[in-house]
Amino acid sequence: MKKLGELISFQLPDEIKELNVADVCDNSKKVTAGSVFAALKGSSADGKAYIDEAISNCAMGIISDAENFVNRVEVKNGIPFIFVKNARAELAHMASKFFPSNFDNIAAVTGTNGKSSTVDVVRQIWTSAGIAGASIGTLGIIGGKNNESLSANLTSPGAIDLHKILSRLQEQKIKNVVLEASSHGIDQDRIGGLKFAVCAFTNFSHDHLDYHHTLKNYWRAKERLFSEIAEEKTVVVVNSDDEYSKKIRAITEKRKMKCISYGYSSNDVKIVDVKSEQVHQKVKTMFWGKEVSFALPLQGKFQIYNALCAAAICHFTGTKLDDIVAGLEKLHPINGRLELIARVGAANVYLDYAHSPDALKNAILSLKDHTGNRVIVVFGCGGNRDVHKRILMGKVAQEFADITIVTDDNPRDENPEQIRKMILDGCPAATEIADRKSAIEYAIDMLCEGDGLLVAGKGHENYQQIGDEFMAFSDREVILNKVSA
Repeated sequence: MKKLGELISFQLPDEIKELNVADVCDNSKKVTAGSVFAALKGSSADGKAYIDEAISNCAMGIISDAENFVNRVEVKNGIPFIFVKNARAELAHMASKFFPSNFDNIAAVTGTNGKSSTVDVVRQIWTSAGIAGASIGTLGIIGGKNNESLSANLTSPGAIDLHKILSRLQEQKIKNVVLEASSHGIDQDRIGGLKFAVCAFTNFSHDHLDYHHTLKNYWRAKERLFSEIAEEKTVVVVNSDDEYSKKIRAITEKRKMKCISYGYSSNDVKIVDVKSEQVHQKVKTMFWGKEVSFALPLQGKFQIYNALCAAAICHFTGTKLDDIVAGLEKLHPINGRLELIARVGAANVYLDYAHSPDALKNAILSLKDHTGNRVIVVFGCGGNRDVHKRILMGKVAQEFADITIVTDDNPRDENPEQIRKMILDGCPAATEIADRKSAIEYAIDMLCEGDGLLVAGKGHENYQQIGDEFMAFSDREVILNKVSA
């Protein structure tokens, strides 16, 4: 139980600040006696339409956006209506106070690609070094007593769920937390109320225009992590080889924040040389002028970038360099991230979550470094998502893969045939097989010695969404069942 005045970010009138709050909700159906209900405006519904339902469920207070962006309070029938400049940001602040947590370090990673791999590598390095750490993102909540799963397709949990998760992790003696900061999560203020020790930027390319509409809007969401959410004392880590890092650096210089980089062009954590082997990569680097070499048991040059981003995060959260290197050399495969799933004779089958043009290109080119013969790719695109990237992904497959098979991904409410057609406009030479299981099995049957098969788009997912139905489906299981048959 908390006092209302303890939860709100501005001074409340004396007559209401001592009111007791039993819970904080943004779903009117979950409101119980003593709850504060945040009436948030979403893309398809406005929470204000559910205020009456929340009150009928005994909400003790209402939070809502102020029409004139001025904080104010009105009491209606004994219930305080608190109008704020930004209800989502206020909810995050309230959640951080209602579900308090305090860690040694919290780190955030944003970017179009590489977030899941980077946070997983950070957590693995911490664990290897004996630091109780946890990661939160697309792969779930990993760390603590139980490795938990988030809701489907939810990279960044909502503010209430996030602070509940953090509160539970602290109870389990977790010291460090690293989380994915998606553009949706940043734009919707889900990560408000957190004090970040480190914020990292991996890269930026075309994605999520179904939500952001323009690349400019998409970028604006990403850069908010550094221009608004991070504090001046937060250390910023950027990919020196991505052109958008210059924009992040400009922000950090203006705010007088410490900014370090990783990559081939970096003077901080510099990639010097890479040699690709069958199951690992030999990486030579300079860590702040000190030569450091290690064998990275992950494939794909993009995973070197992710590993070094993770290494920089660990460095600035207190992990010793020797422990970082030892952790990198002991990394376990990252679920569905250019993961070697099976061998078919002298051919390899890989699983990857790539679902943007740049991610697909990087995955295919990475396989070429480890494949002596053809690279075959099986992929599709999700429905009710960015339609502009479909032809671009088709063009990437046409240009860089030797054989392309276009299939269904998660069609959701769209016509899957129409989705495939939009992809095929970019790769007219591809084979079209609607059923994803049949497409994967067809590709495995055509494998020859030295080939590499990339099954892309769904990675770790264990479902296929058709309409509103989530049906059990796993690329991994399809591959393993076919190979063992």
